[in-house]
Amino acid sequence: MIKRILIPLFALALPAFAQQGTPAQPPAASQMAPGQSAATATDAQKAVAVVNGETITVEKLNRMYINLNAQMRKQYDDNGGKGAFLENYIRKRLLIQEAYKSGFDKRPDVVAAVESARESTLFDRYVRDVVATPIVTDADTRAYYSDHPDDFATPEKVHVRHIVIADIASGPGQKTKEQALAEIEKVLSEIRAADVLSAQGTADQETLAHFRILHFSEAAKKYSEDGSRESGGDLGWIVKGQTDPDFEKAAWNMKPGIMSGIVHTKFGYHLILVEGRAPAGTEPFENVQSGIREYLLTQKAPDVMASVTRLTNELRANSRISTFPENIK
Repeated sequence: MIKRILIPLFALALPAFAQQGTPAQPPAASQMAPGQSAATATDAQKAVAVVNGETITVEKLNRMYINLNAQMRKQYDDNGGKGAFLENYIRKRLLIQEAYKSGFDKRPDVVAAVESARESTLFDRYVRDVVATPIVTDADTRAYYSDHPDDFATPEKVHVRHIVIADIASGPGQKTKEQALAEIEKVLSEIRAADVLSAQGTADQETLAHFRILHFSEAAKKYSEDGSRESGGDLGWIVKGQTDPDFEKAAWNMKPGIMSGIVHTKFGYHLILVEGRAPAGTEPFENVQSGIREYLLTQKAPDVMASVTRLTNELRANSRISTFPENIK
């Protein structure tokens, strides 16, 4: 239904700095703060998932999310955020666990590849964060931000969840419009009944909105018939033009925390819940600073490589090195 950007599992890896042959793109405004953590140490150690006994904590999830490059993080921000990233990461961990169980990690070629990747990451990060510091300064990133305001303009957006029951005329899962409508009406009744029970315990609107999101998310996982089902129907933050016109018309006229009635589009029957709204504006500098620096470093890659060459020449001249070319075969 939504024009979602597919994020493959292999894209979870942190890209190396300034890979040759990859054209640089100007930094785009992210949809959320990369750090986004005012949690206490105790909160940071809370589990977000447990995969066959292996705990993934809030701290680890946040750290991995921050370490995504700016473009990849923006794709996740626009398509389910940390929840979508976590789902992909869980799948990645499942494969890694299988590799460990089979002893695949002990294969000589795999051991060599892991060591090579470790060295490459250490080299890349040291060049980026230490060697290149004088080449792209904080003043440079601030100046770019000030000189390119249009790059960091953010449109009005809404954070949306939905449940969809498709009316499919043929093929697997086929059902008539009448059958699909009956199913979505049943889901609507179930969510409203859960909301009524929650309302009996409190009159606080913020608490009620929290429970409504919880009920909606649980129902989406049970009944929704699209790819957002696993994340509780979460479509993330969307802007105008990303979704079906009938869906958009309903979503953009809703108040946060209130569930829609039944909305029909060419994809089927929907229930929609807007979690939040954000007005048009400008992304704060702190949110895009790292992305700007990454972009500027790619623009100054020759200067960075020249600095690396000077440093390695100096280190080589002041180090004790012996080479044995006769042993190279």
